[in-house]
Amino acid sequence: MKTFPFIFNEPRQFLSSLQGKEWADFLLGEINPRFSVTAIKAKVVAVREETADAKTIVLKPNWLWKGFRSGQHVPVTVEIAGRRVTRFYSLSSRPDDKLLSITVKRQKGGLVSNFINTNIKKGDVLELGEATGEFVLPKTLPSKFLFLAGGSGITPIHSILKQLEANQFKGKATLLYFVRSFEDIILRSSLEEIAKSTGWLEIKYIFSDVPKEGYDSGFLTKEILQKYAEDLKSYSVYVCGPAPMQTKALSLLEGNEIKSELFLLPGQTSLKVKKTGTVDVFLSLSHKTIQVKGERSLLEELEDQGIYPQSGCRMGICHTCVCKKAVGSVTDLSNGEVSELGEENIQICVSRAESNLELEL
Repeated sequence: MKTFPFIFNEPRQFLSSLQGKEWADFLLGEINPRFSVTAIKAKVVAVREETADAKTIVLKPNWLWKGFRSGQHVPVTVEIAGRRVTRFYSLSSRPDDKLLSITVKRQKGGLVSNFINTNIKKGDVLELGEATGEFVLPKTLPSKFLFLAGGSGITPIHSILKQLEANQFKGKATLLYFVRSFEDIILRSSLEEIAKSTGWLEIKYIFSDVPKEGYDSGFLTKEILQKYAEDLKSYSVYVCGPAPMQTKALSLLEGNEIKSELFLLPGQTSLKVKKTGTVDVFLSLSHKTIQVKGERSLLEELEDQGIYPQSGCRMGICHTCVCKKAVGSVTDLSNGEVSELGEENIQICVSRAESNLELEL
């Protein structure tokens, strides 16, 4: 049973709390959970199993959805144990589809990815934000594409391939998809349908953990690139996958036109260090001081103490967790740089405490 979204002790307090948009949202939600004047709500119309640990969630958004470009990602908010949690997922559908979809792979330690795979079902309603990201097609298409995908990094690339198909692309595209085993190939039937119907897409699966006869094994190498993409300099390259794969690709393809979308598994932004003692973090908006070890990101260490600041991607991309640091020094985990002691905005998901801090939280 739903309750009013207000807490009050006297009628006067209740009347003063009646903000038009919040009240309208409550009433509209009683009529249809997808209705809202403030938030992008999307009803789950289908859930498709892609692999043993990945599912595609098909969504019908409300009228506040502004659309997206192939290759972009979207913030998805769910409620877990009474707490609203947001993560970013790439859209796997193409922009002119009537419905949109995200494809989510379980990650070890991934709070939201595991929740979505275990709990989300047809009829549920998710809250979305606006789509963002620059991992998109250029206005003028090149004649040759090389797509390098690792694991769930296939998701935005699948969207781009669907868009090229819709655009009746006439050039050539090669997809090298690095994945643990044949059973771990995400969106396989759709990828192969695109290749079959278009003729311009060549797909090569490379298995890192479980070899399969007739397929290459291992990781990204110069030899693999040269085997499937002659004259590398002539390709426009798109790379999406784990950090080690992306680092390798950028070094092997120096001089190419490259677009990249980095995704990190939980903990990969935490350059693990051991420290003795603690540092004080004063949260000026909450009027409280806590102690942290300064061994992991501020976001993680705050959450360990039951403090849950707004956050999204947890890897320094979305800027949802930006807050003002008034005093103190932090290390940027994305590049290892140590900040000055003065006032600046920081991303707490990729910042580690180096000294006593004052944060606007």
